[in-house]
Amino acid sequence: MMNNFIGKDGFHWWLGVVEDRTDPLGLGRVRVRMFGHHTDNLEELPTDGLSWALPCLPPNVSMTDGAPLLGDYAFGFFTDGESSQAPIIIGIFPGIPKNGPNTSKGFSEGTFYPLGEPTSSRLHRNEKIEGTAIGYHNNNLDTSVPTASGGTWSEPKSKYDAKIPYNRVTQTEAGHVFELDDTPGAERIHLHHKANTFFEIAPDGSKVTKVSGKNYEVYLSDNNIHVKGVCNITVDGNANLYVKGSVQEKVAGNYSLNVTGDIVMNGKTINLNRGTMGAARIGDTADTGDDGTGSANDDNLAGTNVIETGSGTVFIGD
Repeated sequence: MMNNFIGKDGFHWWLGVVEDRTDPLGLGRVRVRMFGHHTDNLEELPTDGLSWALPCLPPNVSMTDGAPLLGDYAFGFFTDGESSQAPIIIGIFPGIPKNGPNTSKGFSEGTFYPLGEPTSSRLHRNEKIEGTAIGYHNNNLDTSVPTASGGTWSEPKSKYDAKIPYNRVTQTEAGHVFELDDTPGAERIHLHHKANTFFEIAPDGSKVTKVSGKNYEVYLSDNNIHVKGVCNITVDGNANLYVKGSVQEKVAGNYSLNVTGDIVMNGKTINLNRGTMGAARIGDTADTGDDGTGSANDDNLAGTNVIETGSGTVFIGD
């Protein structure tokens, strides 16, 4: 009867340092140099001589990407007992790196974590926030953005106020950050790209989206937008709208159009309030004064503006 199998005689734990995470099979395996099993002499045992350790996944996960970082302290067990050639990695130990990387020998610490700090994210601990994605947000706000009505609006600061242990933070080697913050009274969701494009949802449900590069949105079907409050759109450059079908605008209140340059309208037929007043004909002079009378009190005298057209028709009134 065989007794040397997992869960019986011959069950062996191990603890070690991750030295290679570029699994050619893409299974998330890592090479680990194990204390008590391996030497730190890279000439006697180079990293590529270490066995691949297979990750242990949660029971509700069938596929995963990514792997522990170089220098992480990992632990697990051997599925082949004393032979110690088929390791399974169960998890990673947190810690406080003190020595930094030393690639001349094995068991080297990695470069991802700041020396002298816990391996948890600063956003989790709420420490040294100025150097994090939240610090970037708050130091690069868009403020006093002008509106067409003469007012302004400003981008709000982040509502970050994390407390241990509520903020779950994922931070990658490149600098991408994902936060799910359950801090009571400061609950947020935050996704930040290393190029400083981000979105953040505040405790009250407000959302800030900021794109540092170009932005593209493509809808393969209908797009419906309902703004129940005020809508302000400010464009620092030019704005172009191309509609291949028809356009309908309906304004329940007043419509104010202020243009400092020229207004050019090209159309086969242009109807302006047709059906209520007398029609204007091509070549007619038009009074555009303040009181509409063409009197001496009018800023623009009658006859100073002429209705012109090419092959189209202009209707002002009926």
